[in-house]
Amino acid sequence: MVIIFEIIALIAFCSTSELFEDHYKEAEKILSKMTLEQKVGQMFFPKFNNDTKDEDITKKFPGGFVLFANDFNLTDENIIINNIDYIQKLSQKTMKLPLGLAVDEEGGTVVRISKYHRSEIFPSPHDIYNQSGLEGILKIDQEKRDLLRKFKMNVNLAPVADMSDNPADYIYPRTLGYSLNETINYIKEDVKSYVNDNFTCCTKHFPGYGNNINTHTGIAIDEREYNVFLNTDFKPFQAGIEEKLPMILVSHNIVKCKDDKYPASISKNWHETLRNELNYSGLILTDDLSMDAIKQYSGVYSPAIIAINVGNDILLTSDFNSHLEAAIEAAKNGTISEDTVNKACRRILAWKIKYLGAKYEEENDHSALIICLFIVGIILFRIIIFILLKLCVFKRENNSDSIDNQNTIENLI
Repeated sequence: MVIIFEIIALIAFCSTSELFEDHYKEAEKILSKMTLEQKVGQMFFPKFNNDTKDEDITKKFPGGFVLFANDFNLTDENIIINNIDYIQKLSQKTMKLPLGLAVDEEGGTVVRISKYHRSEIFPSPHDIYNQSGLEGILKIDQEKRDLLRKFKMNVNLAPVADMSDNPADYIYPRTLGYSLNETINYIKEDVKSYVNDNFTCCTKHFPGYGNNINTHTGIAIDEREYNVFLNTDFKPFQAGIEEKLPMILVSHNIVKCKDDKYPASISKNWHETLRNELNYSGLILTDDLSMDAIKQYSGVYSPAIIAINVGNDILLTSDFNSHLEAAIEAAKNGTISEDTVNKACRRILAWKIKYLGAKYEEENDHSALIICLFIVGIILFRIIIFILLKLCVFKRENNSDSIDNQNTIENLI
């Protein structure tokens, strides 16, 4: 009977493989050496602040940063690249971990690097598709990755997987802007190209933006039925998940068919949908928790606390100090369980191992060497004492022989 249960358990384990599980064992080793503050810090990708970067990295331990256009607004590219090299080295020195460095380089209306460091900004996926189809998009996205790598970025917060074919929609200019099947194929092939190139992409904005308003400036309430999401909005995300999509960003829309109280980004129901119904085991990101759409819906708790408790792995924020402080305090007093933090941090570390080359570094334990040297020292000391004693005995015997010889000579005389 016990054997049967073991076989069932083994089958269950094998059938529920997670995206980064090949790297969990090494991630656990890294995790075991981290403090609670370091674990919580790894869950944050704050807006990069060049003025506070040293203190942010050495005192707050972020998992990464999100960079914006103003961070690339310099004509001398080497200054930007050297600065990125500097913060990566500082992170390695502090945490022995690389930083995730994310940027929105969607093309079209949302570009951060090509705005300043390309003869023309990258066109929108819609415009590229108009001119040269999916092949053209894949070619341009390779150029995007090359440009991001040049500036030492390792995460592109793209592609936009929202389904929209209505030019009146707020989100339309950022989408493919074509039929559902074309959008599904676009996300499938684009995610595949990123994964094959070992570069992290992040689809957004789950569960699907629809025709809602801009959540940077206010709350959007989505009244659509759940069947609409099942038959339409989910499908591009599912296509990405099938291609081992490493990250999904969740929107701040209140999508009432699953949760009429909280925005999706801090909704337990929507995170359970993503994990359990879409079987997604990669990293889940919030949109920026400092947006106007989120502030009024967090109640007595900081939105960072709710975001972690409902299942987000990485929190994007422009208000790093207050959100991190609230999350650490909540983890210390049990409002956030350490198990919740550990699970999220394990995924982040496993992702860093797979995509960023993070490694577990054994600490140099000199105790065994010290013991060996001590033992060798004692042995050498005893050998030296033994030799000295032997020399003393030998010298005494020689002196005695000399005296005896002298007496013999005197007697003979």
